[in-house]
Amino acid sequence: MRKAIFLLIGMLIAVNAFSNVNYIEISKISNEDRLVNAFNYIKDNQQYFAYWTNEWKYDKSQKELIKNLRESYEMFSSVATKNEELFILLGDIAHYLYNLNESDYYLLGDIAHYLYNLNESDYYQLAVNNYNSAIAINPDDYRTYWFLGFHYVLSNAPTLGIDNFLKAQQLLPAKQPADFWEEYAWATAVTNMPSHCIYAMDKARSILGTPGRFESQLGLEMHKRIVDVDKNISYKKEDIWSSSEGEKMAFTSRPLGIKVLVDSTWKLSIYDYKNSQSAFILIPPAIKSKKGKDINYTIAIIMKAANLTDQLDDYINTLTSNYSNKSKITFSDKYEKMVAYEIKDKEIYKDMGGGRTYMIGIERNSPMYPGLLLENPATIPDGNNNKISYYRATYSKNRFEGRIFYAIMLDCCEDINEQSLAVFKTLFDNQIIIE
Repeated sequence: MRKAIFLLIGMLIAVNAFSNVNYIEISKISNEDRLVNAFNYIKDNQQYFAYWTNEWKYDKSQKELIKNLRESYEMFSSVATKNEELFILLGDIAHYLYNLNESDYYLLGDIAHYLYNLNESDYYQLAVNNYNSAIAINPDDYRTYWFLGFHYVLSNAPTLGIDNFLKAQQLLPAKQPADFWEEYAWATAVTNMPSHCIYAMDKARSILGTPGRFESQLGLEMHKRIVDVDKNISYKKEDIWSSSEGEKMAFTSRPLGIKVLVDSTWKLSIYDYKNSQSAFILIPPAIKSKKGKDINYTIAIIMKAANLTDQLDDYINTLTSNYSNKSKITFSDKYEKMVAYEIKDKEIYKDMGGGRTYMIGIERNSPMYPGLLLENPATIPDGNNNKISYYRATYSKNRFEGRIFYAIMLDCCEDINEQSLAVFKTLFDNQIIIE
């Protein structure tokens, strides 16, 4: 895996002094003196290999650390009883060995994590394998997902890293460790997820009763990475929308609090934000009717930043005022404040059975952590093989304050009603994320 360093990384490394190895119980592995001594050596020297550094300026020999970590790995590998605790420790050691030799690579997670930091490139996958062996023994232990997630993030595999942090979060004990949230803040900072980072800083502070190490050093910087916007002025679409490629194209507007996942075969149009509104129009591929005719249909999402006196029902009624034959329906319980209508109009699309429209109205207030549902981890591009590459974290726009109305409409005809409605429901349930 290739290392690539954010401009902030130097500060981040200085801030962090967390250590996964502190959460490992050597008594669950062995009480043999030589193994206990080896474990204590790793704990006592973790500051030298917990994080990758471009220039070795420590008072201890890098070669000696590598030698001792290699010996520790071999020693613990020879333990006859292979349990979860042992595999976690082996994963940590391999992580550190990997990091001490690959100067143009990034950082990783504990003994495998530690060995990674000492530059032994063969140990990257060994760390992953050991962590996964621990998970196979006990899939409900938050520690392994935490350590593996940190390992992945520091080796520029952000999606795998954040996925494992999220798994760990779901398994945290009632008494949550502040160190988890400190490392989660670190991981989401370097993967350009500022809302998650702020959330993690707040969680650490709530546990500690005071700002954590990360927040004390970089909290202000992380808050600055989210830029306020004003719902009462106009914005070009490119100023409030962004896109990213994946299995589906993801179009995200943090100011409007929405993400839409779109298949590459769909056509779309995005409109500027003005008069407190914007629109996102989708045209999926045509559907063949029972008569053999290819028929197109349209899905529209209209977003309006509401004023204090605006009401969702009034807004949706305004959009559907030209339709006489409309009835309220139960469409979904995905959102708390939501209305839905089915509209029939035999005067349009007469050669296709008449018109059929579905209008969904949703009201959402600004959440405590805007962007939390919309952020995805950013991968740092591969750099030059022979040099350290530095990358500057980007800034994110905040959500418009207050309530936002979302009107989501399917415009189709009777001849393809069933098929187009199925596509619409799949989009609504799985491909539209609204905060």
